[in-house]
Amino acid sequence: MEVLPETATDADLIAFADRWAALMEREDYAAAHAFTEHDAYQGWTPDLMRQVVRSYGDVRDGQRVTVAGVPSDITQRKAVTRWPENAHGVVGEVWYDLNIDGVASDLTATFDIVRTAGGLVVRLCDIHVM
Repeated sequence: MEVLPETATDADLIAFADRWAALMEREDYAAAHAFTEHDAYQGWTPDLMRQVVRSYGDVRDGQRVTVAGVPSDITQRKAVTRWPENAHGVVGEVWYDLNIDGVASDLTATFDIVRTAGGLVVRLCDIHVM
Protein backbone atom coordinates (compact mmCIF):
# COMPACT_ATOMS: atom_id res chain seq x y z
CA MET A 1 0.00 0.00 0.00
CA GLU A 2 1.35 3.39 -0.99
CA VAL A 3 1.30 6.18 1.59
CA LEU A 4 1.12 9.76 0.34
CA PRO A 5 2.63 12.71 2.17
CA GLU A 6 0.36 14.74 4.46
CA THR A 7 0.84 17.61 1.98
CA ALA A 8 -0.53 15.66 -1.00
CA THR A 9 -2.58 17.90 -3.28
CA ASP A 10 -5.83 17.04 -5.01
CA ALA A 11 -3.78 16.50 -8.19
CA ASP A 12 -1.55 14.04 -6.27
CA LEU A 13 -4.63 12.10 -5.14
CA ILE A 14 -6.01 11.96 -8.69
CA ALA A 15 -2.59 10.80 -9.94
CA PHE A 16 -2.72 8.06 -7.29
CA ALA A 17 -6.14 6.95 -8.60
CA ASP A 18 -4.76 7.06 -12.17
CA ARG A 19 -1.91 4.71 -11.12
CA TRP A 20 -4.46 2.38 -9.51
CA ALA A 21 -6.53 2.43 -12.71
CA ALA A 22 -3.39 1.62 -14.73
CA LEU A 23 -2.95 -1.54 -12.64
CA MET A 24 -6.60 -2.39 -13.32
CA GLU A 25 -6.01 -1.78 -17.03
CA ARG A 26 -3.17 -4.33 -17.00
CA GLU A 27 -5.65 -6.65 -15.29
CA ASP A 28 -3.20 -6.96 -12.42
CA TYR A 29 -5.98 -7.04 -9.85
CA ALA A 30 -3.66 -8.36 -7.14
CA ALA A 31 -1.38 -5.32 -7.53
CA ALA A 32 -4.38 -2.95 -7.71
CA HIS A 33 -5.74 -4.54 -4.53
CA ALA A 34 -2.38 -4.18 -2.76
CA PHE A 35 -2.00 -0.55 -3.93
CA THR A 36 -4.75 0.72 -1.59
CA GLU A 37 -6.03 0.11 1.88
CA HIS A 38 -9.49 -1.51 2.12
CA ASP A 39 -12.68 -1.14 4.08
CA ALA A 40 -12.98 -4.60 5.64
CA TYR A 41 -16.78 -4.33 5.59
CA GLN A 42 -16.77 -4.28 1.77
CA GLY A 43 -14.73 -7.49 1.50
CA TRP A 44 -12.73 -6.50 -1.60
CA THR A 45 -10.49 -9.15 -3.10
CA PRO A 46 -8.63 -9.07 -6.40
CA ASP A 47 -11.15 -11.54 -7.83
CA LEU A 48 -14.13 -9.47 -6.71
CA MET A 49 -12.60 -6.37 -8.33
CA ARG A 50 -12.22 -8.33 -11.58
CA GLN A 51 -15.79 -9.62 -11.38
CA VAL A 52 -17.23 -6.12 -10.90
CA VAL A 53 -15.42 -4.84 -13.99
CA ARG A 54 -16.28 -7.90 -16.07
CA SER A 55 -19.98 -7.75 -15.13
CA TYR A 56 -20.47 -4.04 -15.87
CA GLY A 57 -22.94 -3.10 -18.60
CA ASP A 58 -22.99 -5.19 -21.77
CA VAL A 59 -20.83 -8.10 -20.75
CA ARG A 60 -18.30 -8.84 -23.47
CA ASP A 61 -15.28 -11.07 -23.57
CA GLY A 62 -12.24 -9.04 -22.51
CA GLN A 63 -14.08 -6.08 -20.97
CA ARG A 64 -11.61 -4.12 -18.84
CA VAL A 65 -10.71 -0.80 -17.27
CA THR A 66 -8.68 1.57 -19.43
CA VAL A 67 -6.88 4.68 -18.26
CA ALA A 68 -7.66 6.60 -21.43
CA GLY A 69 -11.24 7.03 -22.47
CA VAL A 70 -13.40 9.11 -24.72
CA PRO A 71 -16.54 10.80 -23.40
CA SER A 72 -19.84 9.15 -24.17
CA ASP A 73 -23.09 10.34 -22.69
CA ILE A 74 -20.99 10.32 -19.49
CA THR A 75 -18.02 12.55 -18.75
CA GLN A 76 -15.36 10.98 -16.57
CA ARG A 77 -15.42 12.37 -13.05
CA LYS A 78 -12.20 12.60 -11.07
CA ALA A 79 -13.09 14.53 -7.93
CA VAL A 80 -11.55 15.10 -4.52
CA THR A 81 -13.56 16.41 -1.59
CA ARG A 82 -11.91 17.25 1.72
CA TRP A 83 -13.23 17.99 5.21
CA PRO A 84 -11.89 18.25 8.78
CA GLU A 85 -10.67 14.94 10.18
CA ASN A 86 -13.49 12.82 11.60
CA ALA A 87 -13.31 10.28 14.45
CA HIS A 88 -12.02 7.60 12.03
CA GLY A 89 -9.19 9.74 10.67
CA VAL A 90 -10.99 10.30 7.35
CA VAL A 91 -10.21 13.70 5.86
CA GLY A 92 -11.88 13.37 2.47
CA GLU A 93 -12.80 11.18 -0.45
CA VAL A 94 -11.99 10.58 -4.10
CA TRP A 95 -14.66 9.73 -6.68
CA TYR A 96 -13.15 8.24 -9.82
CA ASP A 97 -15.29 7.15 -12.76
CA LEU A 98 -13.74 4.24 -14.61
CA ASN A 99 -13.28 4.04 -18.36
CA ILE A 100 -14.39 0.67 -19.66
CA ASP A 101 -12.86 -0.45 -22.95
CA GLY A 102 -11.87 3.12 -23.76
CA VAL A 103 -15.24 4.74 -23.04
CA ALA A 104 -16.19 6.82 -20.00
CA SER A 105 -18.65 4.93 -17.83
CA ASP A 106 -20.80 5.38 -14.74
CA LEU A 107 -18.88 2.63 -12.92
CA THR A 108 -17.28 4.61 -10.10
CA ALA A 109 -14.55 3.76 -7.62
CA THR A 110 -14.82 5.64 -4.33
CA PHE A 111 -11.93 6.02 -1.92
CA ASP A 112 -11.59 7.49 1.56
CA ILE A 113 -8.56 9.66 2.32
CA VAL A 114 -7.31 8.68 5.77
CA ARG A 115 -4.78 10.60 7.85
CA THR A 116 -2.28 8.30 9.58
CA ALA A 117 0.93 8.91 11.51
CA GLY A 118 2.88 8.19 8.30
CA GLY A 119 0.86 10.39 5.94
CA LEU A 120 -2.29 9.95 3.87
CA VAL A 121 -3.62 6.51 3.01
CA VAL A 122 -6.17 5.99 0.25
CA ARG A 123 -8.78 3.36 1.15
CA LEU A 124 -10.91 1.71 -1.54
CA CYS A 125 -14.50 1.85 -0.34
CA ASP A 126 -16.54 0.72 -3.30
CA ILE A 127 -16.75 0.16 -7.05
CA HIS A 128 -20.31 0.52 -8.28
CA VAL A 129 -22.61 2.26 -10.75
CA MET A 130 -23.34 5.81 -9.67
